[in-house]
Amino acid sequence: MPNEPALLVVDDEDAICEGCRRIFSRQGFDVQKCSDANQGLSLAARGDYAAILLDVKMPEMDGLHFLEALRKDQPTVPVILMTGYPSIPNAASAIRLGASDYVTKPFTPDEITQAVHRLLHTSQNPAATATISEPPAPDAPLHFFRDAWYQTNREGIARVGAVVVRRGAAKIQSLRLPKIGEVVYQGLPLAVVTIAGQPPRTISAPLSGVVVAVNDALASDAAPVLDEPCGKGWLACICPTRLEEESTRCPLRRVLLLSQDDEAARQQTERLCALGCEVRRLSDPKELTEVQRGFDSNLLLVDAKTLGTEGPGMVGALNAADPALKIVVLASADSVLEPAYRTRRIFYYAVEPFADNEIADIIAGACQAPPSTQPGTRREQAQTLGCIFITNRNRTRVRLIAAPGLLRREDGLGLLLRQRLMERRFPLESSPSETPITPMHLLREASHCDRVIVLLAQDHGRLPGSLSRDTKAEYIAMVGAGADKVTTFLLQPSDVPDEPMALDPQILEALADQLSHEMASC
Repeated sequence: MPNEPALLVVDDEDAICEGCRRIFSRQGFDVQKCSDANQGLSLAARGDYAAILLDVKMPEMDGLHFLEALRKDQPTVPVILMTGYPSIPNAASAIRLGASDYVTKPFTPDEITQAVHRLLHTSQNPAATATISEPPAPDAPLHFFRDAWYQTNREGIARVGAVVVRRGAAKIQSLRLPKIGEVVYQGLPLAVVTIAGQPPRTISAPLSGVVVAVNDALASDAAPVLDEPCGKGWLACICPTRLEEESTRCPLRRVLLLSQDDEAARQQTERLCALGCEVRRLSDPKELTEVQRGFDSNLLLVDAKTLGTEGPGMVGALNAADPALKIVVLASADSVLEPAYRTRRIFYYAVEPFADNEIADIIAGACQAPPSTQPGTRREQAQTLGCIFITNRNRTRVRLIAAPGLLRREDGLGLLLRQRLMERRFPLESSPSETPITPMHLLREASHCDRVIVLLAQDHGRLPGSLSRDTKAEYIAMVGAGADKVTTFLLQPSDVPDEPMALDPQILEALADQLSHEMASC
């Protein structure tokens, strides 16, 4: 077997084979593809594969006959069936022949990735999962989405964590991590940390993808989440499915440090690096332009104690030269220069921020974009929405149908989703009615459009605001021939009774991003 775990994709549609190759080759797999069933069977019979992805409907030999013949030579190799519509007789035959799982076409990168990694984790195949456990290089940069970060190893697996700020010596009371095999989405809940004396803190996923590992060491000692947030306190490993697109929203935290004290600069740099920052130190303000040009940072920390009475004048000159520069003054408790600094237009004046970990809050505030506002009306005045219809750039007619109480026209998720779609300049129609979601209703909708996306609020054991696909929804089988057009999303409702959408505004924005992406990419 090669160093990389091998996958075999057998499908008469070359587009499916090539799509799977692109998805899994980025994840460190050696992917072989075959569009001829007989040739694929020959490869499968003599090859050593971590898993085989097999189409059910092929012209020369269907997937069930393929599987039956394969079991004579390879009785244990895991097989995932790819099918347009999983009928009950076919499902029973597939289970009898040892199929491990199935995915319904058309599937997304998230769905096929989830199926493969769930299978590999269950099989406990060390060779197949070796790429998951390989840590990123020590100098791999940390990319931040809000307070969460990720860094990738050479196989593209992302280790993720978060900088969680605490005050004093408070300890973690509880930590809830995701489960292996769960699909997470950028901006939606990944984990929850509860610190003594503070409300629970939800950590957003910095990337969309499938959770392929969690930091089991935190079960017995969660202290590294606070003490070493960018090291031993990592939370999980994610196999990203939209890395190229989402990485543009995850900048590096690059910090310039102006200090004339070597020892103070060393200690401050060490602490900033522990918070995931890349740091460049300069001792003379005249170095700023040259250093900044090659470092791409608009955040400058000024060690006021080492600059003395010349500090305010230096800050004034730096502001004049670069008005976009955010300047944070690091002052001592006995400094008398605060008024002089504040007249120079600084971002923040901090008194000994490294002593009480205030520096973590300051860095987060300086590096994050300001939150967007949500104009709206009072909830009882907002018009309810039952569905939103667009024709996207692929000329696909897409209808999103929401369960009662989830979408409103002038506030919350409904407003944000409409804004996202209008920003993409899609022709948009919406219906104020809240029609009960029944198989007959879905069948009728599927006959008038190309894709139907169903949004339901349902407790499925995740964190409030989490989103997951229900690829095997019970009512889908009742839809019949239109089932392949229907995609169902389950939204974990809030913990507030009778208020399923009482979610954090940032979670609502992330939900709007994910649903608009789904509608636009169909």
